[in-house]
Amino acid sequence: MHTRIPGPAATLCLLAGIAVAGAPAMAAPPDPPVAGRQRAEGITVRQVAPDVSLRTRVADPALLQASRRFDALDANADGVLDPDEAEAGTLDRLDADGNGRIDRDEYTAQARR
Repeated sequence: MHTRIPGPAATLCLLAGIAVAGAPAMAAPPDPPVAGRQRAEGITVRQVAPDVSLRTRVADPALLQASRRFDALDANADGVLDPDEAEAGTLDRLDADGNGRIDRDEYTAQARR
C-alpha cells in the first residue's frame, strides 16, 4: 500500500477549505431593512435565514413603476389594496383570486403583460 504525503499546495487548499467552512460563524451582520434610496432603485433585501440575506433588483422599469404606484395607493401599508384604496374599476379588473383585495403581485401583473 502506498501512502501519499500531501505537498504544500494540497496543505494550503485544505487550510483554505477549513477557513471557508468556518466563515458563516464570522459573517457580517444581516443587511438593514431596505429604505429610501434602495427602495427607489428597486432593491429589496429579504432575510431568508439568520446568516443569509437575499438581495434582488428589479430590472424592468415598468415593474418598478407599478410597484411604486401600488405603494402610493396602499394608504395603510398593509401590502394589499382594499376596495377603499383601489382606483375605480381596478379591483374588478385586477383581483385575480377574487378575494376582494389586490396584492402587489396582482397589481404588478398588469405591467408584466
